[in-house]
Amino acid sequence: MQQFSKKQKIVIGMVGLPARGKTYISRKICRYLSWLGYKCKVFNIGNYRRQLCGTDCDSNFFDPKNNEAVKARDDCAKLALKDMVDYLKEDGDVSIYDGTNTTHARREMVMLTLKENFPELQVFWIESICNDQDVIERNIRLTKLNNPDYKDKEPEVATNDFLNRIQMYQQQYQPIEEAENIPFIKLIDIGREVHHSSYNQMILYNVRGYIQSKVISFLMNLHIYPRPIFFSRHGESVYNSQHKVGGDSELTELGQQYARRLGEFFEQEFGDQKDQKDLKMYTSTMQRALQTTTEVSNRLGIEFLSVKSLDEINAGICDGLTYQQIAEKFPEDYEERKMNKLTYRYPRGESYLDLISRVEPVIFEIERSRIPVIVIAHQAILRCLYAYFHEHDIPDVPSLNIPLHHVIKLVPSTYSCKEVRINIDPITGKQEIIDHTQMKKTRSFLEL
Repeated sequence: MQQFSKKQKIVIGMVGLPARGKTYISRKICRYLSWLGYKCKVFNIGNYRRQLCGTDCDSNFFDPKNNEAVKARDDCAKLALKDMVDYLKEDGDVSIYDGTNTTHARREMVMLTLKENFPELQVFWIESICNDQDVIERNIRLTKLNNPDYKDKEPEVATNDFLNRIQMYQQQYQPIEEAENIPFIKLIDIGREVHHSSYNQMILYNVRGYIQSKVISFLMNLHIYPRPIFFSRHGESVYNSQHKVGGDSELTELGQQYARRLGEFFEQEFGDQKDQKDLKMYTSTMQRALQTTTEVSNRLGIEFLSVKSLDEINAGICDGLTYQQIAEKFPEDYEERKMNKLTYRYPRGESYLDLISRVEPVIFEIERSRIPVIVIAHQAILRCLYAYFHEHDIPDVPSLNIPLHHVIKLVPSTYSCKEVRINIDPITGKQEIIDHTQMKKTRSFLEL
């Protein structure tokens, strides 16, 4: 994680009509910044409204002429704001204020409250704009119909009510303007299919800062289209069989067999869709990964990209040693690593935190892709990538289970990530599903 002043606090405020992907964007940013090591939390005003006003609020509750409801919603916004201030005063680094915030008055209230509490606070707003009705209705179907507001409601009834809710908000919607003199990003049509470019359209105003620039880069690659992502370690290497750390050894005979079985697996997985335009495949520059990937590439008839950012963790002066040898030659380092594998850096080598920074561009590439992605790499590298998609706490990264001769298939969706693990026997080719259609526990809407 890049360090910044502990006096510095950052707030990201969301703006936009309902069903514009604000909560999706908020959660993605929070996951990204948390993965980088920042203490980040989303404060969703809608959840406060459900807690205080219940879930039985139809579209009339959002009528700007309904004075009683307007006051109730303003109270919810203020309570969320208070909790956000308290979080930042404790040990939070970044907070995301997730709500419609569609009026100048609401945004002004937020800015004044924050400035009263934090003299050096940095605030910027993200307005999600979408006028594509097909995208809006798809967002409603994918996310809104499953939230507690519409429990036990018929889909058609729920959809019509939510469309009416949007109309209520449109009556008072005031897009962010430069005259407000607040830094903002306008993110336009994030959910629309774009053929001429894989990047999102954005408008920026007065947005400056290290974290702000990282968020901008991240948002440029964001989309909502589901696609499978495959992770696999290389086949067993000579150093694997000898229990040695690091190195650039070749595959064993068993590892070569796995590489061939892996090619067969992907041929079955994609069938007749083996087209260079329909698949992306990445690997490292190390022999064991290149040998494995080449087998898959030849089987599928597609090219792959070898990037140094996917190389295994640099073990420094411990490279080529077994853990027993490390304990004997470098006992202090051995004990230090046992105490905290996350922050421990091999002498003249790397730590897991270094790896997270190193693979960040790979995360951007995977996020931007709208077609299936295959990554064939190494244990420590795949732990970092896997942790991002499953929102694991950073201290857990070094202990995540990424075994040899397994394929991990992830399918990210709006608020969760489906996972299937396949154990492939290198000798027989038998495939065993370990966690069939397992989904990491999805947080409730009150936790979003």
